[in-house]
Amino acid sequence: MISGRDIVCLSFVAWDDHWGTPQQWMSRLAHENRVFFVDQPVSPLSLVTGIRRRDAVLRQFRRWRRGPQEVAPNVWQAAPPPVLPFRFNAVVNRLNARILRRWLARETQRLGFRDAVYWNFQPSLPALASAVAPALSVYHCVDDFASVPHWWNPASNVREREAECCREADVVICTGRKLVESRRQYNPEIHFVPEGADVRLFLSAQAPETAVPEDIADLRPPVIGYVGVLDFRLDTALLAFLAERHPDWSLALVGPQKSDTEDLTRLREMPNVRFLGNRPIAQLPAYIKKMDVCTIPYVLNDYTHHIFPLKLYEYMAAGKPIVATDMEEMRPYEGAEMAIGRTREDFLAAVERALAEDSPERIAARQRAALGESWDDRVEQGSAILARLLEARAARAGAPEEALVP
Repeated sequence: MISGRDIVCLSFVAWDDHWGTPQQWMSRLAHENRVFFVDQPVSPLSLVTGIRRRDAVLRQFRRWRRGPQEVAPNVWQAAPPPVLPFRFNAVVNRLNARILRRWLARETQRLGFRDAVYWNFQPSLPALASAVAPALSVYHCVDDFASVPHWWNPASNVREREAECCREADVVICTGRKLVESRRQYNPEIHFVPEGADVRLFLSAQAPETAVPEDIADLRPPVIGYVGVLDFRLDTALLAFLAERHPDWSLALVGPQKSDTEDLTRLREMPNVRFLGNRPIAQLPAYIKKMDVCTIPYVLNDYTHHIFPLKLYEYMAAGKPIVATDMEEMRPYEGAEMAIGRTREDFLAAVERALAEDSPERIAARQRAALGESWDDRVEQGSAILARLLEARAARAGAPEEALVP
């Protein structure tokens, strides 16, 4: 792992939001480095769109006024100042960049961050790296954001801003193979580093001492589960189909609900479907322990064909059978670890087979397969890429290479 560096991270989620790639990477890099974690910006439009809860938007406003706070060892969190809405528009984006550059320069100076690695997860924020005079600039692409169906962010604007993020970075890291293919035109220094899992945590789903929480313990088996954000990706019609065809099954959905989720009225009216809400990541293995089959039931579109659901490795580490819809990034994993349902009927049949064929041997095989897919492995993989580039830059500047060995 790179060490002794200051890292300025621009995230698309807040540090205390549903944990995803930014928090997983930065929490590990903080073991050997200092991290300034910048939450996603909000605008007055955020109060109207409903993608984030109103209280979450107001919390971001308060955090901006409060300034950076240490939220974990070597991790300082802050919310940037509110920005103008329609942030992907070229003119608005330039105005926002002027606001954010001044704020970012001031706050990093207050924290004493110097010669930082600038790590951008946020496709709406090009042209900010100069605020910290970085030793290295990273753009970390985890999704095809242009395919997100939000009317206030036209796809063409999103692609233009993300292309700028790719071009200005020294290195681009992508979590999906299709993301690499489509972004290579903007930057030749591009690498595929897939999502990972907190393998050690999720292995505990099979531990005898892990207690199943009360709010899921009473569900009648078999329990078909989903763990993750409930948003526009979720195929609610598919879930309703499963619940309807098998009233003897229980469906358990664990995760926060976003306002862009398809109508959940039908699912909420079904007696064998339970919504359990958001839970801290540390509690998820206990919920998964109750599940007999874990699912990735996403709709199929350009967005989901580009994503790599990090829950795949979490489910594997928990030892659970997995059934997913036919996303392109999932196809290489079809087989012993995961089944793909290409139609609703096929998905249903795959769940039925998983219930009938599961065994202690299959559980152990899934857990073994997950051992090399941890977030620690991913951070080491990414660190090796960065260390090479930092060494090359230091060599050009005449700096001693031994100070930069990861």
